[in-house]
Amino acid sequence: MEGVKERECSFKLKDKGIIPDEARDIFCDLVALDNVPARQVVSAFKRIAEALGVPLEGDVSERSIDCIMKEGGNASKLQIVDAVLGVTISGDGTTHKNNNYESHCATVIDPENRKKQFFLSIKMAVNHTSQTQLDGWIELIEELYELFRESEFCTGEADAQDFWTTVTGMHTDHAEDQKKLFRLLKEWKQHCDREKRGEHTVLGMNSVELLSLLFKVSQEAITKAGGIQLWEALSDADKQRQHKEMYLKIVCEIGQDDFEKLSSEEKENVDFLIWAGCCMHKDMNAFKGGVQSMESYWEEMKIKGPIKMYNCDNAATSELAPDTSASKRADDKSKGGAIKASSLAGAIFRHKDRKRGQQDTLRFFFDHKIGFSICFPDTSNTRFQSHAEACAVIITYMDLLLKFLDYVKENKASRSLNHMEGNVKDAFECLETRHEFCVVTLYHEAISVPYMHKIRGPYQQEDNVLRLAALHKHVENHLCKIIMQPELLIGPTVSPKTGLFDGKQWDRPEAIYAVQHYAQDLPHLKPLLTQFCVGALETWRRFSAEFVQGREISKASEENIERAWMESTNDANESAFGIMRWKLRNNPSMSLPQFNARQMYKQNGTSQYQKALNPVQRQKLRAIT
Repeated sequence: MEGVKERECSFKLKDKGIIPDEARDIFCDLVALDNVPARQVVSAFKRIAEALGVPLEGDVSERSIDCIMKEGGNASKLQIVDAVLGVTISGDGTTHKNNNYESHCATVIDPENRKKQFFLSIKMAVNHTSQTQLDGWIELIEELYELFRESEFCTGEADAQDFWTTVTGMHTDHAEDQKKLFRLLKEWKQHCDREKRGEHTVLGMNSVELLSLLFKVSQEAITKAGGIQLWEALSDADKQRQHKEMYLKIVCEIGQDDFEKLSSEEKENVDFLIWAGCCMHKDMNAFKGGVQSMESYWEEMKIKGPIKMYNCDNAATSELAPDTSASKRADDKSKGGAIKASSLAGAIFRHKDRKRGQQDTLRFFFDHKIGFSICFPDTSNTRFQSHAEACAVIITYMDLLLKFLDYVKENKASRSLNHMEGNVKDAFECLETRHEFCVVTLYHEAISVPYMHKIRGPYQQEDNVLRLAALHKHVENHLCKIIMQPELLIGPTVSPKTGLFDGKQWDRPEAIYAVQHYAQDLPHLKPLLTQFCVGALETWRRFSAEFVQGREISKASEENIERAWMESTNDANESAFGIMRWKLRNNPSMSLPQFNARQMYKQNGTSQYQKALNPVQRQKLRAIT
């Protein structure tokens, strides 16, 4: 009896040589959801079972774990196709170790108007051209539907063209290659729709009509080849290929004729596909436009600008060979100003290599001087708004940071700062650079921070990017107010109710107080702020052009706006690249398909979907993996 009871309480890792579904689910969850390394997941599970007093039967190899994870990835692919009713897609591209990668995500909208974000995959690409990106999308969706057709899940004639005819929106950044990709995608969607319509019409033809169609296809294929003699000279493979191309061409023409019979409203709904740009990129580009305009102010007004921060070589050239072409080139290549200074400050106060830089010393110094520590913004890496945040920190703690640099100097055996530290100290003491620190801080507080709150923060009122036209108009109007009346941000009567475009509270009130403290010694602060806002306004208008009255978004019906629901930012793809880099850095031997399988299983919530499959479906899933 004890032996029988022990067998009943045991957990089978293998049953007659097959890993049971329960064990597969546990291993999938531990690896994908809990980040347990695939090589250690079985041993970790054994330790847990031993601690709980549950005996195990059988064993699972590392290779089997890899297969189980691929199975989970395939289940996620089937889940995506199974859920497709209305779709919007988003994508992004990057390079990693000199290789091109493309990220793909989709938002599926069900009949109850519930939205679910799906991660589709990250794929390598030979280049970053629009056509290559479109080919990557087409290949990816074909792969999903081919897997779906091989499974026991396909109850009808599931086709990748069904996916493209349901796509209603595309969300990307604002690069020209992405806009071209959208145009190519729109053409592809229309092609898929016309082909589907043509095929439906052909299936309804009688034998006489079908024979006439095939005769027409053959005649046009022969004519295109240059006549019967040239046609006969072709190989069988070439004949078949050209015949198929001509057949699809005529089918599309039949589909176009069928499409023309629809009403104007029906045509609009069938071809509806809309593009929207990432709001994070809108703010980033507007900020860059403002900075460029601000930097041009000094030259336009013929005023001496911020001190330039030469690197070691350019500094030596400028000092040892003045009034030469080499010196002029060194001067042209060197930059100054708040953004350059904040970038160098980030390399000192928060170096990307934790073993270098003064980040720990800076925290101890601040804790000793003012009772709390600060973490300097990470300008060494690509981070949205990090340079603006750095400017706010610098202007707030300017005196302390200068004292800290003196402290660093006194603690060195040479009793001197290195070249970069000296550049940063000179920039902090430069009156013109201080102007720019203040302007960047004011713009960041008045526009960027409340804008971020509206699109992805605690004050977010609308989650569909297509409904944000009023928000972007509000941003433009507030910039116009600041241009006409810079006293909204500079002066003794400054208030968040009138200074911020959302009228809430300052994000860093101490930074605003610091700006007002320095303002009396900065004679160019108001015109410089105005110049910054002029450049930012121009860029805002250019990067939010999709919301202009008369464009596609303004003309879309309420129903279509809901059909094309898209998030306000492209975070899904941006974060996918970050996760990929982190995963591959910690698991150098992990393949890209293995990463995709784990990430799809985790992000798409495939665990519950897979557990709901019946034994026959699970068996088929294993067979196609």
